[in-house]
Amino acid sequence: MTERALDGLDVLDDALLRLRRLWSPSRQRLLDDDGLAVEMSSVLVVEACARGAAAGREVSVVDVASLADVAPSTASRLVDRAASAGLVVRGTSRVDPRRTALSLTGRGAGLQARAYTARTTWLAGQLHDWPGRDVEHLARLLARFADGLSRLTGDQPSRPAPESTTFTPLMRSHSASPTSAMKLTASPG
Repeated sequence: MTERALDGLDVLDDALLRLRRLWSPSRQRLLDDDGLAVEMSSVLVVEACARGAAAGREVSVVDVASLADVAPSTASRLVDRAASAGLVVRGTSRVDPRRTALSLTGRGAGLQARAYTARTTWLAGQLHDWPGRDVEHLARLLARFADGLSRLTGDQPSRPAPESTTFTPLMRSHSASPTSAMKLTASPG
């Protein structure tokens, strides 16, 4: 490996260490969804269900476990919470009657759409002064990196990597946090 590549690894390592704060357990978050507190784990459950439905396949607890990067027993508890909140329903699998199939409720689909809008609006605010081609380049490289990690763990990439992406900014004003439709707040305690 060249000296320049090693320097790049140092910069990448530092950046990844700093970015880990976005997912740090000490920064557990609740979403305020129109006055209702929603756990971030429930957002992962509805995201797994939405992605499976978009791909035309049945969603199970294993899909939630894969997206959330947790054990199936933990994913089952997350699904229980999301079901209790009225975000998903459990049903009998059409593929294997011994399995449980998960489906979004209308409320769950609404939460997924609002959470997606909040995330992409926040990203647009953070990248508002980046040229579109830089955002496209970052997106392609980061998707490639994530896909490589998925292959190591045996997971399927969560969405197909685009060969060409056209970046259309969602907003041009700078925003410090995702505030469109949802507000992130620190969890109590």
